[in-house]
Amino acid sequence: MPPFFMFIIWCLVLNFHDGISYPAMEKPTARPIYSQRPFVVGWNAPTQECQPRHDVPFDLRIFDFNASPNEGFVDQRLTIFYKERLGQYPYYDERNVSIYGGVPQNASISSHLIWMQEGLKKYINKTVDEEGLAVIDWEEWRPIWLRNWNLKDIYRQASKDLVAARHPNWSKEMVLKQAIFEFETAASNFMEKTLQRARSFRPHQLWGFYLFPDCYNHNYLQNWESYTGKCPDVEISRNDQLSWLWEASTALFPSVYLDPSLASSNQGRLFVQFRVKEAMRIANKHHKDYALPVYVYSRPTYNRRLDTLSQMDLISTIGESAAQGAAGVIFWGDVEYAKNTESCMKVKSYLENSFGEYIVNVTTAAEQCSQFLCGGNGRCLRQDNKTDAFLHLNPSSFRIVHSSNAINALVPIWATGRLSEEDKRYLSSHFRCQCYVDWYGDSCGTQRSTRNQTGATGPSRGHMLLCSLLALLLMLL
Repeated sequence: MPPFFMFIIWCLVLNFHDGISYPAMEKPTARPIYSQRPFVVGWNAPTQECQPRHDVPFDLRIFDFNASPNEGFVDQRLTIFYKERLGQYPYYDERNVSIYGGVPQNASISSHLIWMQEGLKKYINKTVDEEGLAVIDWEEWRPIWLRNWNLKDIYRQASKDLVAARHPNWSKEMVLKQAIFEFETAASNFMEKTLQRARSFRPHQLWGFYLFPDCYNHNYLQNWESYTGKCPDVEISRNDQLSWLWEASTALFPSVYLDPSLASSNQGRLFVQFRVKEAMRIANKHHKDYALPVYVYSRPTYNRRLDTLSQMDLISTIGESAAQGAAGVIFWGDVEYAKNTESCMKVKSYLENSFGEYIVNVTTAAEQCSQFLCGGNGRCLRQDNKTDAFLHLNPSSFRIVHSSNAINALVPIWATGRLSEEDKRYLSSHFRCQCYVDWYGDSCGTQRSTRNQTGATGPSRGHMLLCSLLALLLMLL
């Protein structure tokens, strides 16, 4: 091969490593917020009511952040915007009464955006530069027409009625086609502009919609023995149709709540694995320049019960999320957690024992792996997602410690120890690094030298100038 062409190839490789483009699984990801730990765990349950009402205090210092979902709590590190807390979200209530137009194409986006700022000011009134997570929880309708099944069919019917009223002579096929177009256009516009306005008003919050992405792999009861957990191909394709949503988001908030039927089962593990996998795929594929951070919503109890997760299901939720490279897990809980003394004590005991110990185990292991494999400039994720490799501390190298005087201790539970050579070999053979933005290399050991105006990384000017000069010299020769 002539020297000139060899040099051009060298320059392309150099620029590739310096930020021009990335393979799907090597795109850098956003740097952690709060504690700067690669994998964080947050508490989002109303247990603050347990002490004043039932004399049961909670020590939540093992969490990287805690916040209450209840009305009245503002300026928290995690803010949930339910439908009544942010602007004028159109929906039908439980009596099928139209609120703010019912369907997005019948609502006023301009009025919604104006009123939105009142909610933003109320719930995130801290300094503009302060970081946090902001989750929009709108669950009444979905932006893709075909996903509005069962009780959500009211949005499809209302959309058709609006079109039929304007065009009484149209056929059912014409009405349906136009209704789909109007609904999906308005729905995407409503959600996208909401994110854009939120980001412009509070740019240092990480914004996204709860339950997005979903992959609708709930068919475990119908196919228990043959259940694979995989997201249906059609749902993966529909998620790709939401590229506008992923591009407008700055974080993803999928859910892995477990039904009691999945308790301590391999089906439960598969259910979570593929939901997290789909979120990680979307995070890498559909956001320019870097992969979105994924914060997985879970519960410390099973759906509709106060039964706490088994050790196996802690691994299936927290452990699986960490091993796939999620930025963290958020544990949400409802008012039942603080209903009475018994419920408060049950959650408190769980938190102070197996639940708390496992959180410390995984967050510490993720931090140890990040420091060892990635120099603290990236997070670890499985080399092969089909394996059972987890970020767990080796009990021969580490031990979990409970404070004998929790009041005076920095945290009530922590891990002590250091990685052995065996631990390092295990991490090296089962995990790899996903570097944070501005770092690259197998060990995330090289920092990029420039950033463009959008925050995306690019080749250094020195490399570009060197390539240009040497290419010119080779052409003259």
